[in-house]
Amino acid sequence: MRLMLIFCLTIGYALPTDAATSTKPPTPIALRVNIGSAGDLADACTVPPTGKTNFARLNFCNGFAQGILQTNGQNPNATKICFPSPPPKRSETMKEFASWVRADISRKDDLASVAFLRFMAGRFPCT
Repeated sequence: MRLMLIFCLTIGYALPTDAATSTKPPTPIALRVNIGSAGDLADACTVPPTGKTNFARLNFCNGFAQGILQTNGQNPNATKICFPSPPPKRSETMKEFASWVRADISRKDDLASVAFLRFMAGRFPCT
């Protein structure tokens, strides 16, 4: 019995514990994505999906667009937008938006949300 106790204690001390081997999680990268103009949104929506910064910009683009559409849908005087069934892929629509912004230099400095709704109403009109 004594030999068994010594064996268990020896094994217990030899095995690493989670508390002793835990490491701090990596520090998050500080990233600022500022979208004010239609040009800013177009740029954020068309970066290549490489690296953490670009993924963050693309995710921000998609969240921004979704937020604008949901907020618009809550407004009784909303901009009318009618999606076909099935709806297009968001990534393709955002690429079309970027092309639309870049096709007319005067759109680049428009407020991002206003330009996005104008584009969406023209791209997906209600008939």
